[in-house]
Amino acid sequence: METETSCLTSTATILACQKIAKSFKENIYELSRIRNEWDLEFATSLNVWIEDTIEKYYKENLDSIYEKKYRDWHEVLVAGLQSLKILRASIKVDFKDDKQFQKDTFKKLGYSDYFSDAKNGDHLSLFKFLTTFAKNLDENTRKKIVKRGAPDSLFEKILEAAGQINDYKDCFQRLESENELGTYGQKEVAEIYQTIQDICRIAVAYYQFDPEKRDKFNFYKVLVNL
Repeated sequence: METETSCLTSTATILACQKIAKSFKENIYELSRIRNEWDLEFATSLNVWIEDTIEKYYKENLDSIYEKKYRDWHEVLVAGLQSLKILRASIKVDFKDDKQFQKDTFKKLGYSDYFSDAKNGDHLSLFKFLTTFAKNLDENTRKKIVKRGAPDSLFEKILEAAGQINDYKDCFQRLESENELGTYGQKEVAEIYQTIQDICRIAVAYYQFDPEKRDKFNFYKVLVNL
């Protein structure tokens, strides 16, 4: 028997998928020109699939997305990712003459493994990113980056977010195993997420010069604005 999930991260993810799927259907006549399989039937079936999945696994937990606990968790994620993005840009600018340091630092602090998925709205990757950053940051690396121009307060913000997100450790561990969803639920939600991510990658590229529509397929921005 399938069980429902009470994990805030999983609930937020499926709701973001639902919102993007609706935007996809609204723009399907335009988007159908760039992918053979993208047509109204595909867009409609995707929306029905997500609605049915929410009904099966998340119906009793939708109110949790509006609770204070979720808002607090959400703010930690947004603040942490924003600081990580700013630090990444600073390192790229300040160490453009030292590519090896960039490469080694990004690998050590988790950018190489988790940044791409984290910025696209993958909660579990962001959790791993923040914890890896906090665990692997050493004083010499921190001082070297600050000396080149990045404010030390940026590191404090990231470490603070990593500490706060640890309060939700159990939730992220459940999301990783997805035992609460059961075997079939885990497979179904994973397939939906992957389908939406694939749509986002292509649609964002297509709407490169249309910021309003592009943002509707930016998983992170959709997630932030739930």
